[in-house]
Amino acid sequence: MANQKREKRKFIRLQVRRLTSIVKKSGTYMLLEEALKKNHTLLNVKDISTGGLRIESDYEVIKGTNFELTIPKIKKLDRAIVKCEVKRSEFQDGTCIYDIGLKFVPPNTDYLIELVECITSI
Repeated sequence: MANQKREKRKFIRLQVRRLTSIVKKSGTYMLLEEALKKNHTLLNVKDISTGGLRIESDYEVIKGTNFELTIPKIKKLDRAIVKCEVKRSEFQDGTCIYDIGLKFVPPNTDYLIELVECITSI
């Protein structure tokens, strides 16, 4: 039997291309211009479904903000770019982090169904 490498990370590595958005950090709002290139970012994914995902962040991201996430190749699932919209961004008392709900645009595609199956089987 071939050795299969199991994912042991708590975080999923994604590339994020930030679109123009407003964020809040330490009580100050900032306008972030669209980034032309993607940045590697570790996202702490708390929950995922074919409709969206819940992440944690040091930044408050304003509801309605859009992101493009580049999902790396996972098992037999090819790399892909998925679009997300922020539906919720709530400050968690005592942790100094924001709990952010992202909706996939569009949700429930064949790719997202396979992605959820891959991640939940790790």
